[in-house]
Amino acid sequence: MKLVYFVKDGCDACENAKEKIAFFLDKWGLTDSIETEAFSVSTPDGLVEASMREIADIPTIVLEDAGDEVARWTKRAPTSEELRERLAV
Repeated sequence: MKLVYFVKDGCDACENAKEKIAFFLDKWGLTDSIETEAFSVSTPDGLVEASMREIADIPTIVLEDAGDEVARWTKRAPTSEELRERLAV
């Protein structure tokens, strides 16, 4: 499983979403088993990646399994229940 963050530099909501998810992953002992990657739409590369994945709002968090999108949260972080359910914790 992999969590992909689409964020913008200086966005408090984006930082809060990343911190919230990091807290849950740590709490559930998944920090080392769930890969994370972040793309900033403040950069050309981040904009291209967001465009290819049809990301229009930030923050957007995408959960992938074997490269396939299995969940997406737009303009917010997932709740602990949503994330736990998707990660089968």
